Parts: sequence; structure tokens; C-alpha cells
Amino acid sequence: MINQPAHMYYFALVCPPDVDARVLTWKHWMQERFGCRNALRSPAHITLIPPFWGADAAAADLQQALRSFSSNTPPLDISLNGFSHFKRRVLFLAVEPHPELSRLRLELEAHLQQQLPGGIHPDDRPFHPHVTIATRDLKPDGFLQAWQRLEYEPFDAVFTTDSITLLRLGTDRWETDTVHDWQAPLIKI
Repeated sequence: MINQPAHMYYFALVCPPDVDARVLTWKHWMQERFGCRNALRSPAHITLIPPFWGADAAAADLQQALRSFSSNTPPLDISLNGFSHFKRRVLFLAVEPHPELSRLRLELEAHLQQQLPGGIHPDDRPFHPHVTIATRDLKPDGFLQAWQRLEYEPFDAVFTTDSITLLRLGTDRWETDTVHDWQAPLIKI
């Protein structure tokens, strides 16, 4: 079997530019003080379907699967409220719980599994929406120092979204591949 060229992809709700700029300030703070660069590779976002490998030949199928997704979920008001963390490995902005967000993620996952059999596997981890500030390259001592600053640092932002973005890993950063409004009517050809 010949290996086909492939890229990593993920599906997310990308924060608007004003929120992304505020998040980027904290990502740069983490880079300057603790050498954390990994989170700088992505725009500020809430992951719906975590990164997976897809053959370059299947990119059009991924794009079409996203474009064919439709939901009755109204545009979502997303609230970011303060910082939090997963163990001592990830620092993030907390997303206020939102049942419609969880439902949208489940609908998208089911749709992608139907459209791309064997291509998208269900994530067996609980869905915990967040906007990452530092991950993977965050060292334990850096975490402790950063958390002393961020634990009580205020951060509030609210934005409305009605679109899902497919991101593709380029040479050194995640790039927008396809953006789709989930309330868009399906066009039958």
C-alpha cells in the first residue's frame, strides 16, 4: 500500500477577530514568560471535533461534508469567563456551559460519521469547551507560575457565532480551510 499525502484537520467555532486579539495577548504572554508556542499555531477557537489525519485526496470530501451540515440550533452566544486548566498541562479561557453548544457538537459528529464513514471517530472524552492559552509545551513549573497570575485574572468576552470552521495544519500553523453557516439552507442540485 502506498502512503498518500495527508494533513491534520479539526472542526471548531473560531472566535471573532476582536476576541482572538485579546486571547492572542495572553498566548504571547505565555510565550514570552514560559516559552509556550504551541497555542500560537491556531486562532482562538472552541474545538468541536479534535484533530485527525485526513488524506489530501479526501480534502474535498471533508469540505463537502461540512457544507452539507445543517442544524436548527440558533446562533450561539458564547461567554468566556476567566481562566481555568486541565491538570498542569493546559491553560485556557473557560466557556460558560451551554446545552445548545453540546447539542451542536453531537449533531456535527453524527453528521460527519454518516458522511465520512470510518473517517471521523467519536471522541470518548467528555466535551469540555474551552479556548486554549497554552498546551503541550507548558512545563509543570511554568504552569505553577502562570496559574498564580491567571487564577484570579478577570477575562470576560461574549460573542455570537453561527458558523463552523474546518482548519488544516499547514507548514507551521493551522489555517482556515472552509467556513460554513450551520443554518444555511441546503441547496439541492
